[in-house]
Amino acid sequence: MKNIFFILTLTLILVSCSRGYKKIDGKWAFVTYDEAVGKRVKYLDVDNETFKVLENKDYAIDKNNVYSWGEIIKNADPNSFHFLDNGYSADKNNVFLDDVMVINADPKTFKILEFPYSKDSKKIYCGTLPLLTSDISGFVVVKKGSMRIGALTSSFIKSNPEYAWIDTIKYDGVVYGEGIGKTKNEQFNGYKKIK
Repeated sequence: MKNIFFILTLTLILVSCSRGYKKIDGKWAFVTYDEAVGKRVKYLDVDNETFKVLENKDYAIDKNNVYSWGEIIKNADPNSFHFLDNGYSADKNNVFLDDVMVINADPKTFKILEFPYSKDSKKIYCGTLPLLTSDISGFVVVKKGSMRIGALTSSFIKSNPEYAWIDTIKYDGVVYGEGIGKTKNEQFNGYKKIK
């Protein structure tokens, strides 16, 4: 009997402490819980009449913005925003990985390969980064990965000057992963060309 009571109590605590969008005192907020601080409440400046939580409960929209974990996704159009798979989403103009734009990706031709790789009609991507290759038709994923690494674009460029062409104002962050891909004449470890 004690075990059942313990399990029910633990379940109630975990369910009541779930993160997500909640209305608190008439205002929308994104609520999280952590061991150090406990409950964290981030109040949102949203349009209350049009605000709604999406199927993926970490996302929400109103007439002006798309939100991920309570943060506005820069350049996301709430009228055409939709989920793809494996953390990817798109709208009529852009593709996103989590809340970061995939650099210059075409949402009309974008296809997810095996993470961290994806492609559109003109480029292969490692996370949000276009691979520096012109052989997109022959690209294959040799080894998929699961870990995501994020960085400010300006910091990323300091270590990877070959990506200095990225507009750091439009694309303020990058996300990439570990994996291995290859074309007929090139091999990539993540986004880095190794052969």
